[in-house]
Amino acid sequence: MTTRYVAGISIPDSAMARAATELMRATQSGLMFDAACRTFVFASLIGQGRELRYEPDLLYISALFLRIGVTTLYRHSQQRFEVDSADAAAQFLRGYGRSRDDIALVWDAIALHTTPGIPSHKPALTALLAAAVDTDLLGTHCQALCPGVLACVLNAFPREAGFKIKFLHTLAEGQLHRRQSTYGTINADVLEFHDHHLNAGGFCERLLASTWPY
Repeated sequence: MTTRYVAGISIPDSAMARAATELMRATQSGLMFDAACRTFVFASLIGQGRELRYEPDLLYISALFLRIGVTTLYRHSQQRFEVDSADAAAQFLRGYGRSRDDIALVWDAIALHTTPGIPSHKPALTALLAAAVDTDLLGTHCQALCPGVLACVLNAFPREAGFKIKFLHTLAEGQLHRRQSTYGTINADVLEFHDHHLNAGGFCERLLASTWPY
């Protein structure tokens, strides 16, 4: 199979990566799957710019499993969705015989991606995943991207019309049954927005006000 490149980034094509791709395509909406793929590409581009070392396959798995916790598979869970997502990735990696260290790296990267102020002080995988999420949603690290890169990424993994509202709705729907798990996180803001009580300066307001990429 010919290796696929997006904005100069090689999309992992190992047996593990292909299995994860098929699983996530079958589990998540196209909107969330494309967001996960954009996150991987942005993380890789930022990693190149910072000259950080990481295993692409692990970064890819981290990005794909990022929000599986808000799918219908976890509609009875009372954990934070980030923990459900991290646990799912860990279970998947165990099935491929990955080491405890690799699994711990991926678990931390996924579990901490919505926790401001911590990921940047963690190993490359965690730092890059969080930075890429901010880039995909808010354009926070867009200065690290070369001209034309955004168009390439969006062409490969489009943001469908109404992405921001649909994205927030998906996050909220996956957490309405476990409101207590969102206390002290940006997810509390997501649920308040869903209930039409938007906090000034909150995550949802920042996302909707962002002009990235349009």
